[in-house]
Amino acid sequence: MESPFDALTEGVALGGMRTKNDVRILLCYILKSLDAPFSKAQLNEAVQTAALANFFEVNDALASLTEGGMIKKTAREDDDYYELTSEGRLVADRLETDLPRPTRDAAVAAAMELLSKQRLRFGTDVKIVRLEKGCHVTLTIRDGDTVMLQTTLFAADSLQANTIAEAFNADPSRLYAGVIDALRL
Repeated sequence: MESPFDALTEGVALGGMRTKNDVRILLCYILKSLDAPFSKAQLNEAVQTAALANFFEVNDALASLTEGGMIKKTAREDDDYYELTSEGRLVADRLETDLPRPTRDAAVAAAMELLSKQRLRFGTDVKIVRLEKGCHVTLTIRDGDTVMLQTTLFAADSLQANTIAEAFNADPSRLYAGVIDALRL
């Protein structure tokens, strides 16, 4: 009896992609969900961080999807970047439910974390406002003129406010990734 699985599965966790077609659907779903160009390295890291597909299968799927006109490849100095074409978006819309929800969630969470780290290099702001009792600490993450995240926390005193500001400035992606992870359904 022939196996229905045709993909390499070394490093793939239970629930990961076991067919070449599922790997292609997964990549289209990630690109659709992020709605931004993603590098080959980022796609591989996101999929492998979540142990959803083998490195070689991801690269084969990217080549196949590019050849088939589902995704567009743009060569940049640092890597090749991929984004869905209109045809790829239609396919992703139709087939995304073929992937189990936990798989979709894991893939997008891993990709969002990588994307947030990439975008966080654009800028952060911290504003501390002293109140009659305590302080408000407003933490902002920007991508150019776009505010990606802004939150205001209460701190009991200026020492605590400065501690919050220092922790945020040391790793703003931690806050962003934590919010994204907390909002996952």
